[in-house]
Amino acid sequence: MSTSLPASHSLDSIRKTIRDQDIHFIRFEQADLHGVSRSKTVPVGCFMDYVENGLNFYGGLLGLDVQSMVPKGTGYAEEVAFADHCTVPDLSTFTVLPWVRNTANITVDPYWYDGTPAMASPRLLLKKIINEFDRLGYICRLGYEFEFYVLCKDTKKPVYTGQPIFVTLKNNFDIDFTYDLMRKMDQAGVRIITQNSEHGPGQQEINLYYKDGLPAADTAFLYKMGAKEIALQHGYIATWMTKPFIDASGSGSHFHVSLIDKKTGKNAFDDPSGQYGLTGLARKFLAGMLKHAKANTIFTAPTINCYKRYRINTFAPHSATWGMENRTVGIRVKGCRGQSTHFENRLACGGTNPYLLALTTLASGLEGILSSPELSAPITDIAYDRDDVPKLPSSLEEAIAEFEKDTDLHAVLDPEFIKLALAVKKFEVATAKARFPDYGTPEFNNRVDPWEWDYYMELI
Repeated sequence: MSTSLPASHSLDSIRKTIRDQDIHFIRFEQADLHGVSRSKTVPVGCFMDYVENGLNFYGGLLGLDVQSMVPKGTGYAEEVAFADHCTVPDLSTFTVLPWVRNTANITVDPYWYDGTPAMASPRLLLKKIINEFDRLGYICRLGYEFEFYVLCKDTKKPVYTGQPIFVTLKNNFDIDFTYDLMRKMDQAGVRIITQNSEHGPGQQEINLYYKDGLPAADTAFLYKMGAKEIALQHGYIATWMTKPFIDASGSGSHFHVSLIDKKTGKNAFDDPSGQYGLTGLARKFLAGMLKHAKANTIFTAPTINCYKRYRINTFAPHSATWGMENRTVGIRVKGCRGQSTHFENRLACGGTNPYLLALTTLASGLEGILSSPELSAPITDIAYDRDDVPKLPSSLEEAIAEFEKDTDLHAVLDPEFIKLALAVKKFEVATAKARFPDYGTPEFNNRVDPWEWDYYMELI
């Protein structure tokens, strides 16, 4: 039986769940810029006080690097004397955690103590963008795919070898773990639609059923952090580090998006008589995604390790291109049409924050709707073989430069978010440059250094 609560639940229903499920502790949880869970655990006796009055968090946690070092210039650290935020819990996210005894969690949003929202928060900014679509008359329908590696906790070696994509024996390499993961996710309200082995040693893929609006990203965040905990309970590390092994497949986070007309309930992308079978709205949205793909690489490939994924003929897209059922392009129009018409954003790496993946996809689509950029022709052959396609940045440093100059995209985001994101990403590049004399060279990009494991593997 599912232990999650309906979206409309109230404090009374939460109190009842706490009693019925014998909850002793509640995690007040939020995602940092990297999608890492940062939380405080609250004894149940203090829960109502924090619901009513908010709970303080160090405000600068949104601008930390993966290992909690403190970059300068985020706007959330030294400029505000390292002040706290007062976080406000979102009651609709209260969830009993089936993988932790007597424990529930609730997602919080950060505010300054004068009541101003901290708009560098990926979740708050995503909420703002979704509300913009709501005002335009559309529901954002979102679905996530996750590729990840399962490694032995002690040795950090893959749980099986080879590249056995869809091989049933490797799907079920440890059926106690895979079934435990799927059952407990279902109990937490995370609906999994498929699980299978992927193309790398120890690599798995789990896909989630679509949801509308912010709950889709909340569910994806809950899934990623919960899967890590369940894996540890079985003696494994589940990692979304994009490229843990240089000679093995990189992990991606494919993202599915469509818009639904609020008045009719119909798919707003589907038009059998329109060019490419798409509505004018869909073509503008698609053109916006392509227009801002280079700038958004700072979020879809957010770590220095991610750029080791982009290799020719690896099914990892390397260009801002689109096509029909074409796995070599950046944005794929899926073969299922009619009311299921949607785009698959294939650009994101495993290390992508699910809130930022939704945010940057929707923000780009929104800007495209507003500015009506020209839509390029679809790629019908192999994008890897072409020299006339717009290539994506080949390093985090190059992605930062693309994001800095994309002022059209900035206009639909928020200055606080832009400032913080740039500061954190520049800090990561500076950290890598200080450590590796050959940073940015082909030699650097053709190996995965043990430092990358230490920096990324456990937390991302």
